[in-house]
Amino acid sequence: MDSDVGIGSEDGDEVQVKKGRGCLPWIIVLIVLLGGAGATAFLMGTIITREETPLPGEEFITDIGLRTIAVPGEFQNKRIPKTQAVSVAKGKDLFSGECAQCHGAGGKGDAELGRTMYPPAVDLTKNRTQSKTDGQLYWLIAHGVNLTGMPAWGKDYGGPNNDDEIWSMVAYIRTLK
Repeated sequence: MDSDVGIGSEDGDEVQVKKGRGCLPWIIVLIVLLGGAGATAFLMGTIITREETPLPGEEFITDIGLRTIAVPGEFQNKRIPKTQAVSVAKGKDLFSGECAQCHGAGGKGDAELGRTMYPPAVDLTKNRTQSKTDGQLYWLIAHGVNLTGMPAWGKDYGGPNNDDEIWSMVAYIRTLK
């Protein structure tokens, strides 16, 4: 006699007894859902309660994205134009009025406003900035950086500055040490 067939009627006829799948599949589904919910809660809790400084590696990953994805190829190798309209002195004046609020007077990212942002304002004296090409710096200043406190400063992108003024800021940033 098979385990799924049994005698169950008064006249002795065999009656089919169907076995269910049991509750194992439901337990597996419940465990998967609870695991997903726990992972989501952990991730969101980590994001919400995180420190005010970027985690190790975040700056590196961000720079890779900015260098390879955000800045169009035609700007990668552009250089500061050698015209009278572009000058370090002009860049310093513009920097003092616009950039120093967040990056500090010396560009070290030490201004109160810049320190309280997430991510904090970048220290423009470090290799992270100084190793970028002139064209990359131009693009980042003119367009700003999404999901940060860095606004677009280029006139074509909603900011107050024309191309020569942006290039002047790039020239000034190159002098920061």
